[in-house]
Amino acid sequence: MNWRAVLPLAGEDWRIAGFVGDEWRWKKLTDDEPSANIIWHAARVPGSVIDDLARAGAVADPYYDRNSLQVEWVPQRTWVYRRTFRVDASLARRRATLVFEGIDYEAEVFLNGEVIGTHRGMFTPAIFDVTDRLRLDRENVLVVAIAPAPEEEPQVGRTERVRTHKARMNYGWDFCPRLVHQGLWDDARLEFTGPTRVADVWVRPIVTEDHSCADIEVRTTLDGPDIGVALEIQREGVVVTSGAGADARVRIDRPELWWPNGHGAQPLYQCVVRAGGSDERRVTFGIRQVELAANDTPDRSARPYVFVVNRRRVYVNGWNWVPLDALYGPERPQQLARLIELARRAHVNLFRVWGGGLIEREAFYEACDRAGIMVWQEFVQSSSGLSSQPSRDPAFVEMLRREAEVIVPRKRNHPSLVAWCGGNELADNDSPLTEDRSPVLAALRDVVRSLDPDRAWFPSSPSGPTFANSAANITAHPDALHDVHGPWEHQGLEGQSALYDAGTSLFHSEFGAEGMTNREAIEATLPREQRWPVTRQNPMWAHRGDWWINEPLLRTLFGPIDDLETLRRCSQYLQAQGLAYAVESNRRRQWRNSGSIPWQFDEPYPNGWCTSAVDYFGRPKPAYHAVQHAYAPMLLSASFPTLAWGGRDRFTAVAWASNAGTDLTAARLEWRLTDALGTVHARGGDTIDIPAPAATRLLEIEHPLAIDEVFFLDLELHVGDLLLAPSRYIFSPTTDLAPLLRLPLTSIAVRVSGEDALVSNRGRTAAIGIELYDARPARAAGFLFVEPNYLSLLPGEQMNCRVEWWDVPERERRLGARVWNAPDVVVDLAGRLVRP
Repeated sequence: MNWRAVLPLAGEDWRIAGFVGDEWRWKKLTDDEPSANIIWHAARVPGSVIDDLARAGAVADPYYDRNSLQVEWVPQRTWVYRRTFRVDASLARRRATLVFEGIDYEAEVFLNGEVIGTHRGMFTPAIFDVTDRLRLDRENVLVVAIAPAPEEEPQVGRTERVRTHKARMNYGWDFCPRLVHQGLWDDARLEFTGPTRVADVWVRPIVTEDHSCADIEVRTTLDGPDIGVALEIQREGVVVTSGAGADARVRIDRPELWWPNGHGAQPLYQCVVRAGGSDERRVTFGIRQVELAANDTPDRSARPYVFVVNRRRVYVNGWNWVPLDALYGPERPQQLARLIELARRAHVNLFRVWGGGLIEREAFYEACDRAGIMVWQEFVQSSSGLSSQPSRDPAFVEMLRREAEVIVPRKRNHPSLVAWCGGNELADNDSPLTEDRSPVLAALRDVVRSLDPDRAWFPSSPSGPTFANSAANITAHPDALHDVHGPWEHQGLEGQSALYDAGTSLFHSEFGAEGMTNREAIEATLPREQRWPVTRQNPMWAHRGDWWINEPLLRTLFGPIDDLETLRRCSQYLQAQGLAYAVESNRRRQWRNSGSIPWQFDEPYPNGWCTSAVDYFGRPKPAYHAVQHAYAPMLLSASFPTLAWGGRDRFTAVAWASNAGTDLTAARLEWRLTDALGTVHARGGDTIDIPAPAATRLLEIEHPLAIDEVFFLDLELHVGDLLLAPSRYIFSPTTDLAPLLRLPLTSIAVRVSGEDALVSNRGRTAAIGIELYDARPARAAGFLFVEPNYLSLLPGEQMNCRVEWWDVPERERRLGARVWNAPDVVVDLAGRLVRP
């Protein structure tokens, strides 16, 4: 007999009510019949209090206008969750365990009028034995009273004052207004078993050097009498091997290895553990070996930053991940699937889960397991502007140690998880902290070494010894830039090239460029009358991205800009160009540099201006497409001194290949300088060999500069009749980028056939910044994927783009194309013109 059964308690059968002080006790909310004088609102679990209030109409939509300011009172109150449920009489003889996977942040829990316990901490589960407290003859009453949220530090504050292990960004961050979170933010359920529960299963694969077999260590922790443990290892439902005992070791011959995205498949196994007939636990795992190897650097004291998976070096194509939503309680499976798929298609193989956000829910790690995206998980500690050293208070250190002892075992079975990190930008005097200077980092390191010894550990990101990727640091201490952060702003027409071409870092775990959000996001969240001017003096824009508004820089580079759409295009172009150049430059230094992790992939709130590459609604900005191209397995890139060539009499660049695939021999490299009318001013090429995995300097390009209009550098690689890795760079002939805004008008056409969209430039001048997009409102359900995207086409050129819709009915599909110097075009599924 299998005693295990689960009664789900998540869902929409909950209600919430808010109270000041202990009024909720006075109104007897834990009784079968509470006071009738209570204003209840429908609630869902997992959920967020502010989200429930907004859905009930009790507060204004916090994502629209500046309405988030109007809900700052909510976390100052106690919020009481209440629901009823029945238990079938057939479960009477079983042990009953009530489980809340996530309570944010502190709560008292009541069952049938009696307090069954308290809990503090959002990343550890609340587990209560309720065997003797359940009613079998009538409804049970479950009440959770969430205390007012703790006071914590916003982005500009002092890390040493932090006393909780709670998401920091909600207290006010550069990409998230103050939306302090409360709620039952993860699953809730009743588990029924026999006298013994399977409390934990640790599956630890150990792969032989030749990968011919893997020994699987399975350690089972029981809660209750040891009545015998049996286990099976399954692959797609088929039993591969089996064993017995709480500490078992079984062997798999010819295992299917788990690989990062772009390097192989992601086969997953299941370990089924049974404690007699009392309980059963299923754990998904992958078989792989991950190590760190030294970078190519003369500094022998440097930490190793080269990830070696299954004895193959893997260059990190990373991105920084922040929570899906500021109100992170409600499940958003479609949005999660969309973002993971966007990352997979962009050749991303690692997410750094930033230390100001979350230890994510299981769904995130499961999605990364399937997609082959490695995870660098940080404990939730972060810099604070004024000071960035965690508290040395023994009580705080002990609290985090206890939390880590619960968190680490709950995540260690995921093959995607490759590294733990103590937090984000923990430092003193601009030097990243190490364990010998921070008691809490030493405690966390010790927990990881004890409970998850096969995973990498970093005390902080960056791990130093030099913090900032700056020109001054590169000049003064070129070999001391190991893992670095910054900068987060575009450095200018010449400065961006100068900084990144001079780079010496071994690993670049955070850097970025700022850019405005997409047009549809603006239309969905900003009142029309408040959209202009786009300055820090406009309260609307200050609320939605004050840190990142680079409108003065744009006017310097592009000249006068008098409308929102032009400003958006210029801003997004600069963000895309800046991020792509940074990533390409890092790849050109492979294996001195072993990875890039741009800041940031997504955003948890619909900002007006931000460093994200994907907007709040899951729609890519041009920066996403630029980095997708820069992460291509075969990349042709160019280093050059400037975007604007006024005052220079010669064009100079260096062509490079970054090859993550296989060796290429006798490939033909071709380059061209072409003006906006399509006239070729210079061309050249060479027959070359390109080794892999490596970066190769191919050739220098130099030619007298006699072009007086916008011009392009094209790089192409030909292997037989196959065209590989085309890259196109756009330049200005003057000292600024104003000529990009003065290009003559052209016209484009979009012809759709099935999942193909043929984009053609029908005019007499180049069409720049062509972006195919979902022309429906931002909040419309479903998603669009387009590859390639964000293009420039010379006169007469055309490009075939792959178009894929997710969960969008055919009759609603609208494909838009916007261009810098042509009217927008919108077509339906049949290719019929909808706009203009």
